[in-house]
Amino acid sequence: MKVLIFLISASVFRANFANEMPLYPEDDLTTKTTNRTIAPFPFTWDRNKFMLLPNKQGKLELFDRNRVYQIRLESRSYDAAQDVHFLFFSRTNGGKPVKFTIDQVGDLPSHGFRKQLPTKILIHGWMGNSESDVVEPLARAYLEKGDVNVIGVVWAKISGDLNYPKVAFRVPMVGELVAEMVDKLLELGQVGDQIGMVGHSLGAHVAGLAGKKTRQKVAYIVGLDPADFLFSLDKPQGRLSSEDAQNVEVIHSNGGSLAMFENIGTADFYPNGGRSQPGCGLDFLWICSHGRAVTYFKESLMARGYFANRCSDLDNLHSKCSLGRVEFGEIHVHPLAKKPRGVYYFETNENEPYLRTIAQEVPRKQGSPTLPTPVEGSSNWPSSYVLSVRRKVTMKQVFKYIN
Repeated sequence: MKVLIFLISASVFRANFANEMPLYPEDDLTTKTTNRTIAPFPFTWDRNKFMLLPNKQGKLELFDRNRVYQIRLESRSYDAAQDVHFLFFSRTNGGKPVKFTIDQVGDLPSHGFRKQLPTKILIHGWMGNSESDVVEPLARAYLEKGDVNVIGVVWAKISGDLNYPKVAFRVPMVGELVAEMVDKLLELGQVGDQIGMVGHSLGAHVAGLAGKKTRQKVAYIVGLDPADFLFSLDKPQGRLSSEDAQNVEVIHSNGGSLAMFENIGTADFYPNGGRSQPGCGLDFLWICSHGRAVTYFKESLMARGYFANRCSDLDNLHSKCSLGRVEFGEIHVHPLAKKPRGVYYFETNENEPYLRTIAQEVPRKQGSPTLPTPVEGSSNWPSSYVLSVRRKVTMKQVFKYIN
């Protein structure tokens, strides 16, 4: 197959590929995809024969549709257990990862797994591995925060393949294996309310597809900038969706480019509008913005007093949203804890620390009383509550910063 490789700028990339995105396990290759704006291309191609997909460098390749069909058919008999392993982290073992396979889940108690503790399952994305920010670094952050069980899903032997369709079509099999692992945790005495899953990019869909298969619904799934290509908006059975856990929180940091730009969770957060992130510069390959969802979430584990404003819908994302607010961060596992619902907007700094605490958000005169905390659903904001003016980012041929 002859493949044409080319690089297009961020302003050109946002196109509607409604005829290019197949969905596993569906056979229809013309399903609706995520929200993109129409943009011209420097050439034309036969859309009945070819489809656009990304490669490792963020470039787009023209793939022969017949070859994509063949890759999908080959993937359906794939056994993920031969390539996927897990890492167990706990304070008991000093945070040192213990490697295990699906057949060794029953041995976890001898390595410090405690059924009475919450369990966090972390899943990396395409080209990721155990050292990806969403696995070992996030595991350390969780253990620093509290005494929990942490399990990393390492599917690098699959995700490391440069052939994106091959990786994407094997996501369901990895999801099924993760679901099997969760069911084995239930056999060890855990319940669904104790378990949460966090996945980045393709890993978000692994979490979602796992959530559809577990015997009990897990407490929550956090989807960090879920991948777009080959995952159809109107086929929720083949991707992360709001029904996959008791609560599904999605953080969109590169929507409309590498990731989805639609509300697919019970709560969807759009930092800085959800398309590109401050401090990422031109970011023509979108890797920086795509990874910021992980960084923001990791910071939120230790942050206090950082809020997101609720907006009416996806078309009204801005700092003036005033339908209430929630504290941004991990969903609390406790069943009585209030869970966010709807569409949320927040802004970040360009450099670390990215999250702004309420002290940074609200300027107060010396000696003035502490402001009351507005509750989600209330439109009665204190008159002294003023959001600071921040720089906004727009993307044309180059980024321009305006006040």
